[in-house]
Amino acid sequence: MHSHLFAVTMKGLELETEYGWYLDFVPALTLASSNAMSLFGLNRRLRGAIAGHLAAFEMTSSIPNSFYARGFRRLGFGEDVTYYFDEHVEADAVHEQIAARDLAGGLVESDPALLADVLFGAAAVLTLDAMMGQDQLSAWQDGRSALRDADPAAAAPAGALAGAALAAGVAP
Repeated sequence: MHSHLFAVTMKGLELETEYGWYLDFVPALTLASSNAMSLFGLNRRLRGAIAGHLAAFEMTSSIPNSFYARGFRRLGFGEDVTYYFDEHVEADAVHEQIAARDLAGGLVESDPALLADVLFGAAAVLTLDAMMGQDQLSAWQDGRSALRDADPAAAAPAGALAGAALAAGVAP
């Protein structure tokens, strides 16, 4: 459901929804938090770290989502763009309590030796997000894009470009 809601948002912004389309377009730092989440989640020995990562993410996501929704509204976008973010303001407020108390808190309660791992996972996501935010702010303050290439078509896979060209009725 989240992927569908986000695809609706991307369509509303006239962005490509094909999986991986923008992968070569974003800096590595943009992917670091997801990569950390995958590392923690795929290794049972790091279960404390994934619980801490998820708890910290959920505890800090409602406010940014409300900022995104309000910003898009100020720019004149409608509910097709803002709904995903509005939905996450409410949902993540509930998820925050569940992730912090039940998931991370419950894990540490059942296995106190995992406290350091939970804290590490939380620190990891907060540090990576702060680094990414600083990178983006620095780019904007310097008057440049935070993306690797200012033209997403230049970074798009050749097959995706051909598909987009064919869909637009233009020969690749």
